[in-house]
Amino acid sequence: MKTFHDLDPRSKIAVVLLYARMNLRVVFGRKALYCLAATAVYFAIFYAVLARTGQSLTVFQALAWLIWLPATIFAVLFSMETIAQEQDAGILELFFTVSVSPYRLWIIRFIALLLGVCVLALGLIALTDLLVLDLPVPLTLVYVFPPLLFFAGLTVLFSAMFKSANAAGLCTAAVLAFVLITGEGLSETVVYPYFNPLAKPMDAETFIWVRATVYNKIAFTLLGCVWFWRALRWLDKRERLLK
Repeated sequence: MKTFHDLDPRSKIAVVLLYARMNLRVVFGRKALYCLAATAVYFAIFYAVLARTGQSLTVFQALAWLIWLPATIFAVLFSMETIAQEQDAGILELFFTVSVSPYRLWIIRFIALLLGVCVLALGLIALTDLLVLDLPVPLTLVYVFPPLLFFAGLTVLFSAMFKSANAAGLCTAAVLAFVLITGEGLSETVVYPYFNPLAKPMDAETFIWVRATVYNKIAFTLLGCVWFWRALRWLDKRERLLK
């Protein structure tokens, strides 16, 4: 029987694409269509209100209400079930009794989730750039992605700790509420997850602002990866107990 390494390049690509499609269906499923439809309705209503009232948005308001909010909800919603769907179904113990590593499966699912979040964020950025105000689309995606990764990884960690998707969602919602409450005073500081580098203050030096942007985006990207790694380590302790 041929292994993956024995296949020709065309067959390898076909296998990879099939495996990716299967994991995308497992991670998102039909629920993703409902979320995309809800996001489209939200964006349309928001834009209709802006057009009717003639109001204009600042860059931070556009990023917060039209990009970060729906993309964060999407990331958190599907991160809740990356691990907890096996826990809620009572089959997590079964994963640790088979020869296939469950960690590889969860890593692939998390990467598929991040790809889906990137596609959604890119679409929202493009629509915002087309309809609301001018944005550098590729650069804006780099700016908006780190907090999405941060909250997605944090939700997976809560999911592994509390063994419940609902508990993970509630804990992440509490963290998000704290971030929003403190946003007025911290929105222009390097410690704020939704730090907006496109709104540089007039009195800020360019070098200091660029350095703050780099520190902020790298820090929250690494924190998101650390949360996911801690979730896997948390499950690794449980695996040793099950064996």
